[in-house]
Amino acid sequence: MLSVLDSTMRDGAQHNKISYSVDDKLGIADALYSLGIDYIEYGAPAFDDECALFERRTKIPPSALVAFGMTARKGVDPALDKGIRRLIDCRAETITLVGKADSSQVKSVLGVSCEEYLENITKSVAEITKSGKKVIFDAEHFFDGFLRGDGFAAKALKSAEAGGAFIVTLCDTNGGSLPDTVSAGVRAALNSVKISVGIHTHNDSGLAVANTLEAEESGATHIQGTLLGFGERSGNACLSTLIPLFNRLGKLHTDNLKMLTPASRAVAEISNIAIPDSMPYIGDAAFTHKAGLHADGVLKATNTFEFIPPESVGNVRRLVLSKESGRHLVKAKLSGIIPEADDPDVFAKIFNALKARESEGYSYEAAEASFYLMAARIAGRNVDFFKTIDYSVTDSADASSRAETTIEVAGKRQMAVATGSGPVHALDRAMRKCMIGFFPAMDKVSLVDYKVRVIDPKSATGASVRVSITTTDGKRTWKTIGVSGNVIHASFMALEDSYRFALNDDFNHIFA
Repeated sequence: MLSVLDSTMRDGAQHNKISYSVDDKLGIADALYSLGIDYIEYGAPAFDDECALFERRTKIPPSALVAFGMTARKGVDPALDKGIRRLIDCRAETITLVGKADSSQVKSVLGVSCEEYLENITKSVAEITKSGKKVIFDAEHFFDGFLRGDGFAAKALKSAEAGGAFIVTLCDTNGGSLPDTVSAGVRAALNSVKISVGIHTHNDSGLAVANTLEAEESGATHIQGTLLGFGERSGNACLSTLIPLFNRLGKLHTDNLKMLTPASRAVAEISNIAIPDSMPYIGDAAFTHKAGLHADGVLKATNTFEFIPPESVGNVRRLVLSKESGRHLVKAKLSGIIPEADDPDVFAKIFNALKARESEGYSYEAAEASFYLMAARIAGRNVDFFKTIDYSVTDSADASSRAETTIEVAGKRQMAVATGSGPVHALDRAMRKCMIGFFPAMDKVSLVDYKVRVIDPKSATGASVRVSITTTDGKRTWKTIGVSGNVIHASFMALEDSYRFALNDDFNHIFA
């Protein structure tokens, strides 16, 4: 079976838009451990003083922690090297020790002879292993050295093995290697050492995942990467893709594979990085079906358009409502939410209304809360707990917007005035002031996104617009929509739906 090392907190932190605090690293480590990652690399203690604080605070066992460091400095006995001593004293039971495997870089960058450097590798590894810690030797620029053909790359691996390393990892440091080079390099490494061979690829050619697969196929038994693939330059091998791949191939057994999506999203949130919708396995669109034929097929037999169940990696299936939607998909979306739609007549009214409103410019694929409100209303439910009597907005170039609204609840009217940084902001604030006395729970509801799209650009300034609003109550997040030739009116329609959805207890379990 393969072993997996995640380097998000070290290699991933080299992404130009990422910087981790100790608290960030603690959260990432917990997410990775929940997934069952074998080795969690948290940083370089010799260069980062915060590593000591992380070591004191983390609850991850030392057997899963990996500290990163370098071979002893030029001219310094490893037994006296401060960096080596810090690695020996750290909490982690495993050390990743990096050393160069390209003779050209040893001579030009380090300024030492190849023989001297090979001896340094052996002594540095041995100094750490004799303390009882395990060493993974990361052979930096291995494939460049391998292609140089002078035999130094293989000698570097042998030197690490002689010092007691239990894994030698072949690093495609520049990210330019092709799969055939990776395969040949792994086979050569296996002929040079008797210990396990690992692979560490970068994605500069878009081949990090492919090269890791090729390395494993050629005999590598240890893989390294970052959970979401980000890192320096174009990033690293993406473990959220590789882990389920190797599980499918029977090369890896992850007990907690259902934690893949939750763990990935936790790491993304901490890193302030958005996961692309199309990301394999964990993206929002990974198991989303929009086309009527696809949605109908997956409802009848999930394996028609899904090669694995979404729940196996902690994701969920999404069936998107759109003009391509068939009757089966709409019925599936209503099932368990609007039981009245089981009546053929009620369902026909809802389905026809959906088609009619889409012809007017509504798009429910990204605003399902509005769809459920429409369906519930057609089914005869009371979803309108308040009635808007009137609203008006005043806007000017040199002042904040002002809104005045009046609503009616159970025969009682309430009027409010509010200002805001724009007309929609002012409307939202005025409506909340009206409703808060009737519905105290509205205090927890807030808008998190607002988008406007022109439906028919040919009509220029007279075109209809579609407004989409995203709302949350801290537990759920939902989207609503409004369409009109007047952008303020379209915005108000979406706002009203967002409030009505929040107030309907029948929808509490949706989007949770």
